[in-house]
Amino acid sequence: MKKIFSIIIVLLFTLPSCKEQPNNVKIINQLPDIFPDYINVTIPSGIAPLNFNVKDAEKVYTQITGADGFTIYSNDNYANFDIDEWHKITNKNHGGKITISVTAKQNGEWKKYNDFDIFISKDSLNDYGLTYRLIPPGYQTFSHIGIYQRNIHTFEQEAIVDGTAIQGECMNCHVPNRTNPDQFQLHIRGKNSATLIQQNGKRKLLQTATDSTIANCMYAYWHPTGKYIAYSLNLIHQTFFEDSTKHIEVYDNASDALVLDLENNKLILFDKLMTKDFESYPVFSADGKTIFYCSSKPYVNEGKLEKMRYSLIKTSFDAEKGKIGNEFDTIINAEKKEKSITHPRPSYDGKFLMFCQADYSVFPIHHKESDLYLLDLTNNTIRPLKEANSNEAETFHNFSSNSRWFIFNSRRLDKTNNLLYLSHIDEEGNCTKPILLPQKNPKLFYSNNFYSYNVPDFTSKKVDLDIRAFANEIYTSKRIQVETRRN
Repeated sequence: MKKIFSIIIVLLFTLPSCKEQPNNVKIINQLPDIFPDYINVTIPSGIAPLNFNVKDAEKVYTQITGADGFTIYSNDNYANFDIDEWHKITNKNHGGKITISVTAKQNGEWKKYNDFDIFISKDSLNDYGLTYRLIPPGYQTFSHIGIYQRNIHTFEQEAIVDGTAIQGECMNCHVPNRTNPDQFQLHIRGKNSATLIQQNGKRKLLQTATDSTIANCMYAYWHPTGKYIAYSLNLIHQTFFEDSTKHIEVYDNASDALVLDLENNKLILFDKLMTKDFESYPVFSADGKTIFYCSSKPYVNEGKLEKMRYSLIKTSFDAEKGKIGNEFDTIINAEKKEKSITHPRPSYDGKFLMFCQADYSVFPIHHKESDLYLLDLTNNTIRPLKEANSNEAETFHNFSSNSRWFIFNSRRLDKTNNLLYLSHIDEEGNCTKPILLPQKNPKLFYSNNFYSYNVPDFTSKKVDLDIRAFANEIYTSKRIQVETRRN
């Protein structure tokens, strides 16, 4: 027994020395070719480690140094940092920067590349993490679809609800109230359809289809008080193409906007938001006094998909009376601009409204030209977010609780899958070079990933949903049928 114990002690002390150290190093006067491209990015302190791979590297020796000289190291097949050490060095350099030195063994030769910096923003990201839907590239089954949450400070991901718990049903439109999952909603589609509303630990399942409306409630956005949710009702259609450059177009055959009164389980119907035009994507302003929404002329009924362009419109909302105003202000006129404006998302500090702009369509996720734009609500100026946009589709974005960070979808990596990117935005609306969502071994993870990340959002803390109880309820007839009230 003593002999075995002695062998264990020897191994414990000799294993670290087995790590191959750089020797006969050749100096290369260029930056390393790393994946993901984290060179000179801006990040929040305490985020998950920005591990990276070096092209054609057999071994990677990495050193990170902070302003006070505190240093951490990685010696592995890729830059693989200890989470606690990474958190320590980024927290110590909050508002400053860290310097990364990379020495890689390539084709049997050690090469030292130029150092680069990673900037640590003074603006923290105190939210717990992200929620998103993972969806495979197929249309035949819902069994692999799920709503997941990810701890942004580690690599931990877990299902909120997925196809193993609720089989044969589609799920999406998961929305917390201003990142607070104490007020959370999501939809289940299919023969057991329902809208889940969870507030302060209490669940209720709503049946939102009525004789007075065209469909179930769909795209959702909470009122800051938690008393209302703005919804659009969408009759969605998909068209597939033989053209290899364009695979699918998702559009509405009809759509309306309305508001759900959560205290009374009533849909408030507004004649001016339920017209022959197509109203979609209603959202409340940060103070809850305004509804922004998108609206298009019904050109789809004439078979003219390419003319389906959505304007950005706003009107007032009275939370005491549950009524909208009589005046409607067209912020961006799609007919004049010849562009389609969708998915408006206001920052929670009330300063900005971010939206997607594409040539046409209500669903820009399949439009390569879709970019993110920013409306400054203090002076009504609009600009493209050139720092964040790429030559592929950028879509479905949301702000962090402090409005200083935003997450969004992009197809820029492989032109196929929608992946998540994080960027900082300051009080003037300037944003930084986006970072691909960190993973433990990025090259291995993303080369093996066949899922798209859909409709990401921040959560200030972990979503607490009793999956088993929720799944059992879905397969019962337990539903609250909403009523309607017309204003």
